[in-house]
Amino acid sequence: MPIGPFKLDAQGLLTPATVDSFPGFKVRWRERTVHARMVKDTDTATVGRLEFSGILGRVPSTAKSPPHLKQRDSALSVLRTLPALMPPGWAINLSPDHSVILVITTPLDLPTSAVSLITKVTLFLLALSPYLNVLDEEGVSFAAGMAKT
Repeated sequence: MPIGPFKLDAQGLLTPATVDSFPGFKVRWRERTVHARMVKDTDTATVGRLEFSGILGRVPSTAKSPPHLKQRDSALSVLRTLPALMPPGWAINLSPDHSVILVITTPLDLPTSAVSLITKVTLFLLALSPYLNVLDEEGVSFAAGMAKT
């Protein structure tokens, strides 16, 4: 039975409805927007992925005053060491505009239940929290007027 972008089977389990329309949604967590997308692998019907991505903040600009330069250097130092401390499958990148972008992929058994899907998202957000603490402490945050989408 189709329900929006999902197919619902007789046991109440969800799979993407079509290969060209993967279900996705946004979650707000600690003033950040995290995009989640359910992806079905093309080679098997029972294995998929849950992909998360989002802007975690922004490194202070180099054009700001000297106090910001020290904060920027500290933030960049943390960003160099953070990837080695993150779980496998997590990638953190610095974009040209100094936005800090997180991208992760985690396995997802298909079909899946709504409870299992929500549990995976919740566990990811809880695991993300300590990294957000570190970034916040080092000044990687959202500047006034910066889009948080």
